[in-house]
Amino acid sequence: MNRKKLSVSLKWMALLFLLCGSCEKSAVENQQDVENQQDVIALKVQTQGAHLSLIDGITLERPETGPALGMVSSIAVMDDYIIILDILRNCVEVFDRAGNYKWPIGSRGEGEGQYKSPSKPTMIPNTEQMLIYDGGTGQTLRFSVQGEFLGQLKLPQRRLIKPLVVSEDRKIIYPYGDRKGNGMLYVTSLDTGEDLAKFKVCEAQYERAFFMFQRTHGLAYDEARKIIYFALTWEDKVKRIDLATRDFLPPITTNHPKFVSLKLDDDKTETGLFGLFSPPPNFGKFSRLSGMHLLPSGNILFRYDFRDPSKSTALILLSDLNMQPSAQEVNNELEGNIFTCQGRLVYKYSPPSDNENTNGNIRVYRLIDAPANPAE
Repeated sequence: MNRKKLSVSLKWMALLFLLCGSCEKSAVENQQDVENQQDVIALKVQTQGAHLSLIDGITLERPETGPALGMVSSIAVMDDYIIILDILRNCVEVFDRAGNYKWPIGSRGEGEGQYKSPSKPTMIPNTEQMLIYDGGTGQTLRFSVQGEFLGQLKLPQRRLIKPLVVSEDRKIIYPYGDRKGNGMLYVTSLDTGEDLAKFKVCEAQYERAFFMFQRTHGLAYDEARKIIYFALTWEDKVKRIDLATRDFLPPITTNHPKFVSLKLDDDKTETGLFGLFSPPPNFGKFSRLSGMHLLPSGNILFRYDFRDPSKSTALILLSDLNMQPSAQEVNNELEGNIFTCQGRLVYKYSPPSDNENTNGNIRVYRLIDAPANPAE
């Protein structure tokens, strides 16, 4: 094998590693935002406001037959069911709201309705159906909550589409890098696979960073206002796109005192294997977004890991987004990032302790407004 062929093979090996790995890179602000949007909305931190109140606990019972859960990486909630993604066993499984094991969704393999490396299920509104992206094949599969395979999502080309959201009018919204290397936000028809709109949210020169952080980008959609909220994991702001007019709105930024942005090294010096695995400056110190949810009120609840200097975790509530936005840190017990929201309820998965003969438990919190006077 000559050097040219070896170089190409190594690059493909590196790309395959990136698809499965969790390396992290850096990026910059959206050029369109900073050039055309000077009137940035700044959010101030409040010390009092909403907090989480524990209201319930659900113990996931080990099924009488079949293997136990291995390593839960995400949960999804429907009215009657809780859906678990187990990345150790590469499977998706359903429990009822009492914690009883029900059935699997799909199975591991290469046949119809099977997957190699499933991602977190995404619920389709007003149905008992879900989408599961398979990182092993690049396909997006559709299932009923009862486990029936309903077909494959047809797209113009094979795409890595996590995370994604599905709107009530059957559109899917997801980040994806185009052929020119730009970080894009696509809007695609769920039924036909036709691209309906696309927006550039990251410049091509930061393609590696966009690709590596893709699964932890924050993404939400406000059905009533037709606004897409999108946050890059290393930034302290949330981009806003009016889907009706297809215009960028002024981004929302927060001045949280613990926030540390990841700075870029622009000297283009590559180290490591093709420069793909070399850590950027301040790697491990920046504040990383790891969860983002839109509440019924139109407020956004998102979770940041503050790496420097306190290495703490906080839920940040962005409220009154149309009028006078404010930000506040929510008191919480969400030590891990395995949580999801349904309405004003937050569901957090906790693995079993050494003396528990279960698959773990889910704590249910309600997001409530705290009294202005703490003594009340």
